[in-house]
Amino acid sequence: MMKLSRRRFLGHVLGAGLLGATGLGSYRRFNPQTPPISIDYPGMALGHAMRDAMHALPQNIPVKQVKAVIVGSGGAGLSAAWQFAKHGMHDYVLLDGPERNGNNRGEHHGEVYYPTGAHYLPLPSLESTHIEELLRDLKVFQDGQYDEKALVHAPTERLYFDEHWQNTIAPHKNAQSERFFEHMHRLSLQHGTDNKRVFAMPLAASSLDQTWRQLDQMVFATWLKQEHYDDESLLWYADYCCRDDYGQGIHQVSAWAGLHYFCARTRLDDEHEHSHQVLTWSDGLNHLSERIRQYCRLQTYPDIAAYRTPQHQAVSLNASAMKIEETKDGVKVLVYDGQQGWLYLHAQTVICAMPLYIAARVVNGISQYGFNPREHMPEYAPWLVSNFIFKGMPAEYSGTPLAWDNVAYQGQGLGYVVSTHQELWRGQPPYTSFTAYNALNHDTPANVRHWLINSRPETIYQHAAAELESIYGVDIRRQMVQARITVRGHAMAVPTPDYLSNTGLQALQKHTGRLQFAHSDLSGYSVFEEACWWGKQKALLALEQWL
Repeated sequence: MMKLSRRRFLGHVLGAGLLGATGLGSYRRFNPQTPPISIDYPGMALGHAMRDAMHALPQNIPVKQVKAVIVGSGGAGLSAAWQFAKHGMHDYVLLDGPERNGNNRGEHHGEVYYPTGAHYLPLPSLESTHIEELLRDLKVFQDGQYDEKALVHAPTERLYFDEHWQNTIAPHKNAQSERFFEHMHRLSLQHGTDNKRVFAMPLAASSLDQTWRQLDQMVFATWLKQEHYDDESLLWYADYCCRDDYGQGIHQVSAWAGLHYFCARTRLDDEHEHSHQVLTWSDGLNHLSERIRQYCRLQTYPDIAAYRTPQHQAVSLNASAMKIEETKDGVKVLVYDGQQGWLYLHAQTVICAMPLYIAARVVNGISQYGFNPREHMPEYAPWLVSNFIFKGMPAEYSGTPLAWDNVAYQGQGLGYVVSTHQELWRGQPPYTSFTAYNALNHDTPANVRHWLINSRPETIYQHAAAELESIYGVDIRRQMVQARITVRGHAMAVPTPDYLSNTGLQALQKHTGRLQFAHSDLSGYSVFEEACWWGKQKALLALEQWL
């Protein structure tokens, strides 16, 4: 297979976004027809409906009293529900929001299940005792052993590099890469003056030693240059890792954040190794989210019309908060289900587990809690999560076998994971999905979002599938049953320089009133460990207030 040079590859990918009607027609004449394309913009239609509905609120909206409301069903919201259930508190409503399970949502096409967001969870680090606790409660971790069905099976990863596949994503070993990984190992063991590890997961467990926190004032690329890391393949690998966890690369993220990626997830049983085993399922963290729901025994209602108030029964409601307002005797939440259903929930406590860019619009007077959206709002990275559903398995070229995670060196995307990988031991499945991840950092986030909203489905497909087609060729389309592309315009907060000193985030972290905030955004970046931490902490705080 002919190797694409970096210049040709990037030209192909970026040019896809510039194809007009004439170009697209030519593209179709010379290539196999694109498969059926489905583009999903989570929350967009509901957001528009909400905006329009707020201009004409109905009269006499019914009111229901509840002890607590959790607004948002992503990692933070469900982690708060987990703690409520664990401590025997069931008088609450979980508002699912526009997506059930938030960025952890998954789907299925026939018998093929796949993620539309987060797809794995690293094994808990030294400080991530909250993750180990959760996995114990969900019976993913029992008697010192992880569920073998959840531990990612071999082969775990491979990289298309120098015209062949190799079975590790780090491009190659040389003196500089060896020095880099040894450096990361030493830093992972480094402690600050407060005796905490400098880089820990969750962020709240990290050292506050200002000597080290000064690294947050520069971008990671600057630190790498200062430390004389200039090998092209090593810099690509560092950039790839940052885009994978943060949505932006070494020229955008804080040096402290870049080092945190490599140093924070140290485990007691780790040897000197830069890759770590992870937990995964066919539909990614959607599986874990559904297990939390089962643990909490959530009673699910599809809309407000169907909602009843069971006695001491935790409720999951397919609806969203339109307005949240703290009053003298509690917190009032205006709820809308997108189907003309309206409801006021009056609660003693509300845990706002929405992304901050949404919370800033929904929470009445959010600046009173110390968060000024104009000053403190983090930057958000746009992503594409694309599921290419195949009949059978695409033919592999010579080299290492198909892995769970498959990446192209210097590719614009982040590679693809195979949804049926954990089932391959049973034999080749009749259908599978390759889930491709694109952190769209080739332009400013605002420009990328504009492009995503205004582009035709075929144009978005060309961008999403470019890396896959550069590896397998465009004939792979003949085997595709469907391309299901999820557009996440505000997929995750980016830890840009000075994010550790963001006083608005610090204010929300420390706030202890009847309206509390819990989301990975409070840490300045988006991973499940941070979401679970804030969900647990704010639920425990609510439980203490009720005692």
